[in-house]
Parts: sequence; structure tokens; C-alpha cells
Amino acid sequence: MRVLRDMNLSKLIDEDEGLFQSLIDDLFPGMVLDKKGYPEMEATIAAEVAATPNLVNYRDWNLKLIQLFETQRVRWGIMALGPTGAGKTQCINILLRTFTKMGTPHKEMRMNPKAITAPQM
Repeated sequence: MRVLRDMNLSKLIDEDEGLFQSLIDDLFPGMVLDKKGYPEMEATIAAEVAATPNLVNYRDWNLKLIQLFETQRVRWGIMALGPTGAGKTQCINILLRTFTKMGTPHKEMRMNPKAITAPQM
């Protein structure tokens, strides 16, 4: 149940999260999952956000960072989609800096899928 929730919840828009949670509750009645915590990561994220000008440490945005982290752990590659100004680049940059501060540096590789073939990706 946790995998079903975690792998799909991060792909939904905010308005659909309640509906999805309702579907999960109907499929698994009476099961309650506790939130998996990442206290060290959350503290590092808060420090990185505080060190970045014009960013506010907003709870829902932090949740999206954790969801992006959890998605990244089980996928080979990820895409951040959304409207201009939604915080996609900041989200990725904060997460990359958080990984570096925690001792596991990551590297971002941006690819234009229209410029290369599928095997080259």
C-alpha cells in the first residue's frame, strides 16, 4: 500500500490528492500508514531554503521535495513538469544541494528528448 501511494501521489496535482487518498482508503479499509520521516534531510532542506534568497520554507513545498526524493530513489530518470514559475528548478537545485550537504553528491543531467534518440537517452 505504501508503494502504491508513494509512487503515485507525487505525480498528482494538489486537487487530485484527496480523491486518490480516498481511493486508497477504499481499497485498504482500516489501514493507517505513518509518515516516513527524513529528519536529517528535512533539517538540511530547511537550512538550504533559508540560505537561498527569495525562498520561503513552505510545508507543502517541502513535501514535494521529499516526494521527489522518494521518486528519484526508485526511478532511473525523472522529469519535472509544470507551469512557468512553479518552482521546478528551485526544487531540483535545493534537493541536489541537500544531497551534497548530507554527503552524497548528485549530478543533474538535462536532456532535450527531441534532440536525441531513445537509445541515446
